[in-house]
Amino acid sequence: MSLTLRFLGPPQLQRAVQPLPLPRTRKALALLALLALHAGRSVDRKYLAEVLWPESDPATGATNLRQALAILRRSLGEDAEAVIAEGKQALRLELGPLFCDVAALDNALQRRDTDATKALYTGPFLEGFTDDWVLVEREKREAAVRALLTPTSSARLPAFLTPFLGRTQERSRLTELLQREGIRLVSVLGMGGLGKTRLALAVATKFPEATFVDLSLLPAATGTARLWQALAEALELETLTEKAVCESLQGRSTLLLLDNAEHLSETTARVLQALLSRCHQARALVTSREPLQLPGEVLFRLQPLSDDDALALFTQRAGLSQPGVELPEAALRSLCQKLEGLPLALELAAARLRVMQIEELEARLIDRFRLLRSDQRRVDRHQTLQATVDGSWEQLSADEKRTLAALSVLVGSWPRSLAQAVAFAPGTDELEVLETLTRLVDKSWLRVTSGSYSLLETLREFLAPHQLPSDRQRLVQFAQTCIPYRYDNEIQSTWLQRLALHRDNLRVALTVANDETAAELAVELGDAFVIQGRTEEGIALYEDLLARLAPQHPQQASLLYFLALLEQARDNPTRAGALLDQARELCERAGDTRLLIRILGNLGVNARLQQDFLRARELFRKTLALLQTSQQGTPSATLIRLGIIEHDLGNLAAARDYLQQAVGLNRHHSNEIGLGVALSKLGYVERDLGEHASAITLWREALSLHRAVGYRQEQGNIALALSRLLDDPQEIATLRTEAHDAFTAIQDQEGLTRLNGT
Repeated sequence: MSLTLRFLGPPQLQRAVQPLPLPRTRKALALLALLALHAGRSVDRKYLAEVLWPESDPATGATNLRQALAILRRSLGEDAEAVIAEGKQALRLELGPLFCDVAALDNALQRRDTDATKALYTGPFLEGFTDDWVLVEREKREAAVRALLTPTSSARLPAFLTPFLGRTQERSRLTELLQREGIRLVSVLGMGGLGKTRLALAVATKFPEATFVDLSLLPAATGTARLWQALAEALELETLTEKAVCESLQGRSTLLLLDNAEHLSETTARVLQALLSRCHQARALVTSREPLQLPGEVLFRLQPLSDDDALALFTQRAGLSQPGVELPEAALRSLCQKLEGLPLALELAAARLRVMQIEELEARLIDRFRLLRSDQRRVDRHQTLQATVDGSWEQLSADEKRTLAALSVLVGSWPRSLAQAVAFAPGTDELEVLETLTRLVDKSWLRVTSGSYSLLETLREFLAPHQLPSDRQRLVQFAQTCIPYRYDNEIQSTWLQRLALHRDNLRVALTVANDETAAELAVELGDAFVIQGRTEEGIALYEDLLARLAPQHPQQASLLYFLALLEQARDNPTRAGALLDQARELCERAGDTRLLIRILGNLGVNARLQQDFLRARELFRKTLALLQTSQQGTPSATLIRLGIIEHDLGNLAAARDYLQQAVGLNRHHSNEIGLGVALSKLGYVERDLGEHASAITLWREALSLHRAVGYRQEQGNIALALSRLLDDPQEIATLRTEAHDAFTAIQDQEGLTRLNGT
């Protein structure tokens, strides 16, 4: 045989004893390996394309296959014609003129030839490749080799009817942990249905002496004697005692896989502590929903599947449920994301495709616990998503249940301070709060990342029926203390950062609050909607509240005013003007001078948007006079507007005077937003006066302030303006990127047009 193909371990090609270069693409090499798995048999071209390019449509897959085959033929050179038989519908790797190690290994395994198997198996199939089909074939041969060479091991690990897909990194990390010196106990933690058992078994197959013990078969009242007995039975010992187990494991490098330990945590901990202290070469891999709390225990917290792994699992299981089904990728990805990467949910949903379209399946996820149940004879415990979560729920204390139910009113991620405000009685000690949340993390209900907690949407839906009205009311009370700007002792950036931190849950508070409270909160949020560029969200909120509230409601004028500001931001001055006129009429009737001052000022802004600069100046002057006579508020915003309008009219000296006054007032009052705007506008005046150095200095300070408060509109404007005055190409590029990101964040198409036009 002149040609040798080796796919066990690092792939190698040889002619006689001389190494040959591998094909220049991984897909061409993968094609050769896939043909080698079927050596001597014709393999359908469509099958090859589907396996190697699962994301491609049939036409693209066929093209990719032809290209890979051409590359492979060039790599094989003079041997290609003899080795690869090419037909219109199929390809075949001919065994006659070559030696292929994986084909020889399959033959040795079939003959149960242990000597040949030991000689041939030099490493994992296609080492370095992580395609799903490769992992399946690799695992299949590893298990077969292990079963032949250590026949007692296979009998002690259960087999599954479906392949284990994905989790490549988790498998690698978990295997490495169990092989590391000094680590003898690893607990894989996660909620039910997350795939802990399948992952642990996939890792356990890599250990020659691995024994599986299913603790779910034992009742919660199981004592240590019964657990020692279960271990002895799994090890196939004649004497079912602690002594027999420990004696059998003395001097043996054994892995014990104890599955589903959550209901036997204390008993399991006592048994493992005794066993590992006496059997120094034994290791334990435990799956549970909570830690054993043993010294030396390494916690391996399993997360939901990645998007790609979830997609692969769903697609594979859907193919089993309905062979040949073709699913639109966009709908498939959307569904997998809503199933949150939970393997059990993905498998149960895939089974529904036998009777449902994928779009209908996604729509019905609003009632996922009724939808996701199995009508198949599953060999594991998880017949329904409901039963799986119920099992975890029943292991909680009454206080833990009450805490979780209250926390389920929260969405997204949230800091401990919000959890304390919503789910704990006033005055609860912070350490008690921390301990409770830590227990719920340990029991796989809560997730924690960088100090923020969260619940999977699946768990939130489960917990929703357990909520009390007081839980939602506490969130509203939190919003009432969180949202208002504390003028006397708070800088604006701190206020805006606090709103950003709690944004998702403040939205929930607005939804669950009564109309009166929701209106008050919405008014307190008005300036934030404008500053943060949340135009569409704010408009929807104010329009909804205005439709629900009585026409003479005390907050009516304020809601109309902020709705007008957002319409101005949306470049709709006509509607903004009509809303401001309505608000002005209500203010004058109620004698609300403070709000009337703001309305007059923004009527001036509206006139400017409509290019009526003289009318705008008249309204700004009237606003300034009213401020001076009423002593209700600072004139800094009006001075900025007068500076802007004088600039529009070409009166640069007057504009500079107004804006310098505004800068001084805003510095005095530590008004970050007002100071940033005043500096920005003064920079434009200095630029037009030819004072470019002054303009650059002003804009650098302004830009820093806009970044601090998150004023994206002005941040984009000044980053762009500053980039036009600088000479350093690198800084110009950085500023233009910043402008692009700021305009994009608030969907400012006009700003992006200005940016792209320069």
